Amino acid sequence: MSRKIKYSLEFKLAIIGQVLSREKSLVSISRENGIERRMVYQWVEFYKRFGEAGLIPQSRVYSLENKLEVIRYFISNKVSLRETCLQFNIRCNSVLSNWLRIYESAGAEGLSETTRGKHRLMKPKIPKKAPSLQTDHEQVLEENNRLRAEVAFLKKLRALIQKEESKENKKH
Repeated sequence: MSRKIKYSLEFKLAIIGQVLSREKSLVSISRENGIERRMVYQWVEFYKRFGEAGLIPQSRVYSLENKLEVIRYFISNKVSLRETCLQFNIRCNSVLSNWLRIYESAGAEGLSETTRGKHRLMKPKIPKKAPSLQTDHEQVLEENNRLRAEVAFLKKLRALIQKEESKENKKH
């Protein structure tokens, strides 16, 4: 999966300016700048519809009513995800596709914020043994395990150092 790159507002406006002035085709502009054609198209559409505000990244929490309104619009008008997102100023098509998937599997209740997220069950706290209650034998076993781990770590460290030294000797 590739890393998500964020572009500055100035960069987006420059690209949109080139597209709208019809200096070059949308395909050639996206190739020259290493940007997906669909992304450039989306920037242009959001700019035409919402102006510069349509290009600024947003972090929104949508209410249940808003989600349902978007889903009803999508279903009743039989339009594409992209057109629906443009209509409701939702920047990413995957947001709507996730809502649709949840709506189909769990209905409107699945879209509410209270049903989302990881439900954690509280585990009963188990009191730890007090160090003074450990027997001498248990303390010796713990110390032995710690020392074994330390020796294994030091052996690996020594092997890495020797490997690096051998590489340096081969270079010279």
